[in-house]
Amino acid sequence: MKKILALFLLIIGILIFQNSKSYSMGLFYTDANYPVTATGVKIDDLSRLKKGESDAINVLWVVEVGDAGVDKAAKNAGIKEISYIDVREQTIFIFFKKITTTVYGE
Repeated sequence: MKKILALFLLIIGILIFQNSKSYSMGLFYTDANYPVTATGVKIDDLSRLKKGESDAINVLWVVEVGDAGVDKAAKNAGIKEISYIDVREQTIFIFFKKITTTVYGE
C-alpha cells in the first residue's frame, strides 16, 4: 500500500511541477489573465484598438488541439501593428486546460 501511495504522490508531483510555460499555480482550478508583452507603442485611446484571440485546449494532458499563437490571434482580427498581448489560462486540475492568447493593436 505504501508503494502505491508513493507512486501516486510521485505522479501527482510530476504533473504539478511539470515544465510549464505559464504563470498559473492553481492546483485544482485556475482562471487568470497574464500580460505577456507590450511593444512600447504609445496609445492615447485604448478603446480604438482591435482585439484578436486564438486558443488551444488540452484534455487530460493526453490530447491538445488548437493554435494559441500570437500570429493566429493577430490574423483573426486583421491586426498589423501589435500594441500588447495577454494570455488567459483556465485549468481544472489535470482534466482540462485552455490557453487563450489575446492580441491588441491596429
